Amino acid sequence: MDLHQRNRTTRYLLDGVAVLVLAGLASLVLALALTRPPIQYNPDTAPELGTTVRARVLSVTDETQTLDPAGLVMVFQQLELRILTPGPYHDQIVTVSYNGMGPTLSAVRFREGARALVYITELPEGSQLSSDQESQSGQAPESAARVVYQVADHIRLLPLGLVAVAFAVVTVIIGRWQGVRALVGLALSALLIGAFIMPQILAHRDPVLVTLVGAALLLAGTLYLIQGWNPAGHAALLGVLISLAATGALAMLWTHLAFLTGFGSEETLFLQAVGVGVQMRGLLLAGMILGAAGVLDDVVIAQAVTVFELAAASPDRRFRTLYQRGMRVGVTHLASMVNTLVLAYASTALPLLILFYLYPEPWYLTINRELIAEEIVRALVGSLGLMLAVPLTTVIAAWIAPRSAD
Repeated sequence: MDLHQRNRTTRYLLDGVAVLVLAGLASLVLALALTRPPIQYNPDTAPELGTTVRARVLSVTDETQTLDPAGLVMVFQQLELRILTPGPYHDQIVTVSYNGMGPTLSAVRFREGARALVYITELPEGSQLSSDQESQSGQAPESAARVVYQVADHIRLLPLGLVAVAFAVVTVIIGRWQGVRALVGLALSALLIGAFIMPQILAHRDPVLVTLVGAALLLAGTLYLIQGWNPAGHAALLGVLISLAATGALAMLWTHLAFLTGFGSEETLFLQAVGVGVQMRGLLLAGMILGAAGVLDDVVIAQAVTVFELAAASPDRRFRTLYQRGMRVGVTHLASMVNTLVLAYASTALPLLILFYLYPEPWYLTINRELIAEEIVRALVGSLGLMLAVPLTTVIAAWIAPRSAD
């Protein structure tokens, strides 16, 4: 068998392996989706939740402004609102007190014609309003006293939509067809997380298993969308699957060793309060896996393509040379990506980090608290997964590239 025939056989073999892997992942996701038990959530046992509706400010009947010692603007307004959301409250006109605080007056005050989110609570008969509800609530003239209206926030859907459109346009202009495929991959990510991973977790399926399977299919699909069906894509597929499995194993190991329960944030406590009852440690692990998966595909695809380009530039290079040269590029990329990952996690917890910085407690005791320890383990486990992904993908690509060249 000549070299060309051997390389063609290798490509066919890789195609077959990729088809089997994709078919297996898709079948597993489909089987889990079709056999999913009902979502284990009983709203009757949860605390009474209100309704959030959209409203338009008809007029501002009263307004006072003050400046606190920290330089924040505090505004009190009496607002007359019309409810816009279809439903039992539609077209009601209510008068609501609003207290806002922020860096500038324009960021917190409401003007006539502005849109607002209004939180409506129906209190049980005979219940008393809390002091906070008393100060920030309002009523429709014809409504019963048990209905409380509170201004929840500004409506900012227009700027959110504009920045999303700008993001999509710039992605397509710069990336062209690659950019279009990247946007399709982004839509698939949102679909898979919202339509598969979250319902499966709420149905009390193992969050780690569900997230690993869902993330593996997602990464495989987006990988071929961006890279295309070729040997470099196959090498990246093998690298990303092995790296994802290793990251999941590391997350489970260090979560166990660090005695993390998953109850380190207010959101998890609220989930328990509303009667969801999911495995909070499993939810923590699922979050770690998803966070790492978001960066793994970038590193793995870049590394696989780099090795294949090196092989194409010098077809006579052997495995050892390709691996060494590929790792030189990979190590440089890895250093920046690890720092990016740590900074991304730190940015979300920056207010909390500042709060603990001011807290009169030694730093080594502060990082021991579960809320901080979760973020440390999350960032470092993700970084470990990245560091393993680079040599794993380089080895796979360096072995495949010379054997699949045209």
